[in-house]
Amino acid sequence: SKALARQNRIATRAAYLRGDEAALPARDRGAARRYVRNFVDSRRSIGEYFLPIIFVVLVLTLIQIPIVQFIAIALMYAVLLAAVIDGIFLGRRIKRLVQAKFQSSNTKGLAMYAWLRSTQMRRLRAPHPQTKVGDVVN
Repeated sequence: SKALARQNRIATRAAYLRGDEAALPARDRGAARRYVRNFVDSRRSIGEYFLPIIFVVLVLTLIQIPIVQFIAIALMYAVLLAAVIDGIFLGRRIKRLVQAKFQSSNTKGLAMYAWLRSTQMRRLRAPHPQTKVGDVVN
């Protein structure tokens, strides 16, 4: 029974990563959420580069030169500010596009959903992206 349960978990996880509607948790279900995921995955954002930039900042702050440390910290805050501003504009655009495409759809929470997905590195997004960068999402 343990082996069967393990196989079921593996199959469910694979279906979730593929984006099968039945395997998605409630927060990811629905046509509007799928549209938001595809829209976010079809563009690049500064937020998805935040984690690698933080790693570079960490390495630069280990250098015992105050100006290098200052520049590294300033870079971190600049990227954070740019990611937040990008998230605000992305959220406003997502709400407008979803309202136009799905007239009866509730847009509550979609802006945060889109921003949080845009801040994840593309390889680590779940469910996996189903569109390529540059694809037009309709």
